Amino acid sequence: MALRKTNISKNLSLPILILVIVCFSQFIYLNSLSNQFAYDDEFTLVDNYFVKTWNNLPLLFSKDYFRYSGELSYRPVVTLSYFIDYTLWKLNPFGFHLTNTLLHTLNSVLLYFLLKRIFNCQTTSFLATLIFSCHPVLSEAVNAISYREDLLATTFFMGAFLLYMKTSKDERSFSPAYFASVVCYLLGIFSKEMAITLPLLIFLYDIIFTNKQTLSYKLTRYYTGYILTTIFYLLMRFVVLHNPAESHVSYPEGSIFVNFLTMSKVLASYIKLFCVPVTLCADYVIPYSTSLFDPSFVVSLLFLVTVIVITYKLFFYSKILFFSIIWFIVSLLPVLNIVPIENIMAERYLCLPIIGFCMVVGNLLVRHHNKIGSFNNSYTTVILLFFILAIFSFKTMKQNTVWTDQTVLWTNTARISPKSFKAHNNLGNIYRNAGRLDEAIVELQYALSLYNDYIDAHNNLGVTYRKKGMLKEALLEYQRALQINPHYPYAHNNLGVLYAKSNYLDLAINEFNNAVANKPDYADAYNNLGATYIRKGLYEKAIQECLKAVKYNNRYIDAYYNLGTAYFNNKQLDQALEITKLVLSIDPNHRDAHELLNLIYEQKRLTEKR
Repeated sequence: MALRKTNISKNLSLPILILVIVCFSQFIYLNSLSNQFAYDDEFTLVDNYFVKTWNNLPLLFSKDYFRYSGELSYRPVVTLSYFIDYTLWKLNPFGFHLTNTLLHTLNSVLLYFLLKRIFNCQTTSFLATLIFSCHPVLSEAVNAISYREDLLATTFFMGAFLLYMKTSKDERSFSPAYFASVVCYLLGIFSKEMAITLPLLIFLYDIIFTNKQTLSYKLTRYYTGYILTTIFYLLMRFVVLHNPAESHVSYPEGSIFVNFLTMSKVLASYIKLFCVPVTLCADYVIPYSTSLFDPSFVVSLLFLVTVIVITYKLFFYSKILFFSIIWFIVSLLPVLNIVPIENIMAERYLCLPIIGFCMVVGNLLVRHHNKIGSFNNSYTTVILLFFILAIFSFKTMKQNTVWTDQTVLWTNTARISPKSFKAHNNLGNIYRNAGRLDEAIVELQYALSLYNDYIDAHNNLGVTYRKKGMLKEALLEYQRALQINPHYPYAHNNLGVLYAKSNYLDLAINEFNNAVANKPDYADAYNNLGATYIRKGLYEKAIQECLKAVKYNNRYIDAYYNLGTAYFNNKQLDQALEITKLVLSIDPNHRDAHELLNLIYEQKRLTEKR
């Protein structure tokens, strides 16, 4: 099973190898540390009050988790990491990106130790780890803070596997390593469901590399903990803390047959991405295949059949190469849409499967070297390795710049994937925020032409119409959004803004209340509710709502200003003075706050004269 050790194993000590891995993996992502929040980061972190106070920690273990966290699936470990990061860094993107790069480096080190146990060859493990460290398909998971779950699941998955391999050599029935392995597995599946393949992969590893007698012994001795942990997870995920929103995700066109044809293309695309990661994209749009004679399906099927035949041949040629491909296939099972998922293809899904690819390449490089002589004379092997690492590193570092900010990311995505309705929706938001309203409307309308039930695009188009003064058109878009989802808080809030501008204050209050009922930490809706109560002369109610707004966003200038106004109109001059000074400490050029401050001082002078 083991490969012959080569000169590099003798020439480099373990600490030096680890140092090289750490430095290399950090260097590859050094230019990502200056990136801003991108993709879903604003929704998951920037605008999410949930992770900004430890008082919300108990909600990780309740059904309210989904309503507050912004997660579709139950992933409390990754949400906990956001709590920690926010405590350390507040909303400084550098800190969040640093955490992701450190996790990637940790994964690289864990992979080296894991492969060293599997291969029993330092050289193979080292080369495979270097390829893993710089492979471009991992750039999405490392750059997108909101997809940290893939990094964490990989961390705990490899930790659990490594500890299991240590456990299997321990004579004690219940060693600390065994318990640690089971705990790592538990943390892995509660980071992301992809880690659920660990018991199956361990079982296949034992089948391939251990004799029947030892396998029987392991089955009775070690597997119980992983099985019980899996049952516990499934009960929590699908019974105790099941998110009803997951039930709305279905197979492509509601057909298992179409799903099979389409996912065959996706699987072939993943293999292509491993080998030739030229075109990377934040949002892949995969045309559905509906016929066995679809050319794209036929080509993909022929490609997959070739891979299957090669895998079968490898079983008799090399158990390690065979296991490498098994690793890729098994670890990819949770994202092959067997159970419907929202995005049927994404690079972040490859954090675990890519390990199988790296194992294959590292193994083949060393085998090639062993056939042609010593490492020092194996110039072709060295040149090939250098070429692979150089190309992958350059591509990854270039891809990091794509994630610089929302504008760069979605402009690039729309160019590569012009049918991405998400890209056009986000570009519409970017253009609107920049005051380019006509361009925003074009982008949002195009997004809806690609997917008419895209609720975010209807809502965003309504906001754009309102800013352009097209109130009737805005009303229709908000109503369309609420027809798709009557509980969508953002459309309720924006509809309330529209009613308030048209002086339908009671209707506006009703919509704002609907918004906070569906999103209890919605600071904008509380502020709008407070502003509307001020207009109605209900100052006590306005104060209560504005206090809720600043509770969920303690830097919300408009909410503080409205709170100061409510205090002033309610004759609470001392509170009004304190809050207005706070507004000016945040924004010294706030004209309305200066005017309010003058009114407060004038009112206090009149009061003192009396």
